[in-house]
Amino acid sequence: MTVAGRVRSRWRGSRAQVPALRAAFLLAPIQRRSPRILRRRLRAITGTDAGPFLDELAASGLSARVAAAEAEYHTLASAFDPGSLVPSEGAALYAIVRARRPGVVIETGTANGVSTAYLLAALERNAAGRLVSIDLPFRAGEDELLHPLVPGTAIDMYDASPLPLGKDPGWVVPEELRERWELRLGDARELLPALLAEVGDVDVFFHDSLHTREHMLFELETVWPHLRPGGIIVCDDIFQRKHDALPAFARSVGRTFTTFSKLGFVRK
Repeated sequence: MTVAGRVRSRWRGSRAQVPALRAAFLLAPIQRRSPRILRRRLRAITGTDAGPFLDELAASGLSARVAAAEAEYHTLASAFDPGSLVPSEGAALYAIVRARRPGVVIETGTANGVSTAYLLAALERNAAGRLVSIDLPFRAGEDELLHPLVPGTAIDMYDASPLPLGKDPGWVVPEELRERWELRLGDARELLPALLAEVGDVDVFFHDSLHTREHMLFELETVWPHLRPGGIIVCDDIFQRKHDALPAFARSVGRTFTTFSKLGFVRK
């Protein structure tokens, strides 16, 4: 069977929506290596030329610091994967926050903190805004099992990006970027509605927690009424479980969706 055939046979969801995702999945490796495609996607999402933002990120050295942390992760937890963004995906997050200049950003799924670092670096450069992250973390034990930091919780190995021994959630985030950050530990199903009631409106939302169809739709549907006009939803790992949550949600709110690499975007 061809690669396309394998993808087609595994995907679940509306027949009208799956072909677009299938095509995006096959193009993702090309997109993540193309600065031109990244700039074109960011212009479509933000309405702004992101070139200056991408240049300043490259000059900041953040991507090199993230790469060094990932190398450390592989030394400390070689049996696991950090589940990180590739540099062009981190750059997309950074540019969106720089262009949008959000007052409030919410992230679900911090883990080691790669995406968190890119979001906070953009907020710091904006000299405004704050990030609130929700995470349900697990630590990689010497027994190669996952150990919860929040008592009574469990996760499938397939869904985890565990922390190495001795590391806390978000350990990749440089110390000088932490002033605008608040981390709350627990299940997004419990914490997200309360957080939204507390902060009111949100400018950018980044979903990177459990990627099941049910959970992803829960987060997006919960956030949407609180998203400001022009606000942006970003979803990571949109192909992980081969479902149509992103296009199904976009269609339900009368919006189109855009993809770059394994990220998906919906603008209000």
